[in-house]
Amino acid sequence: MELEDKLSDLMVEAYAHQKNGQLSLAIQSWNALLKLENVDDNLQANAYLNLGNLHQQQGNDDLAIECMSMAIKANPNSAEAYYCLAYLEQEKESFDAAIGYFESALKLNPNDSGAYNNLGNCYDRIGNYDMAINSYSKALVTDNKYIAAIYNRGNCYVKIGMDDLALQDLNSAIELDESFYQAYYNRATLLSRMGKLQESEKDFVKAKNLAKDELNNKKH
Repeated sequence: MELEDKLSDLMVEAYAHQKNGQLSLAIQSWNALLKLENVDDNLQANAYLNLGNLHQQQGNDDLAIECMSMAIKANPNSAEAYYCLAYLEQEKESFDAAIGYFESALKLNPNDSGAYNNLGNCYDRIGNYDMAINSYSKALVTDNKYIAAIYNRGNCYVKIGMDDLALQDLNSAIELDESFYQAYYNRATLLSRMGKLQESEKDFVKAKNLAKDELNNKKH
């Protein structure tokens, strides 16, 4: 019972520090918990996950990766740990490593539309557009209104010259968010390539005005 009380107190303390933005104190609390004997694997994995996120917030990506790896060692079925590792590798532009971790995360949690979208982004960055499109499409099976996946897939279709499918996706993205100026701009470029110059010019003007409005809103 004494161990359970110590564990409970340290967890409450760690979460309280996190909530208050006291990252270093939260790290100390999680590390103190991990030093206790007989901490079960699930609790260890949770502690390492939190430590990884805290180190990432502090900009210590190497420590974050180390902690996420320890979380997986404690709990090999932690989709969250694989996802976090993948995201960290993606931020470092280590896309092959990121792809491996995203795929491991998706084996454990096949309904994670965000992981599919990020997996698609990694494939896109290495020029594997077919796999990128496949990943975005899987994200949309889980969430058919996932605007980032629709927009990203549309941009991939542009890159491989599938203009009609690209136009469908960019139209859908704009229907979901009429202030999405990047989608207007990309659709304008596509329409110009398709010879639809009047429609293209209209989209260019719309994109410019929306971007200007967003910039002005940020200033106020």
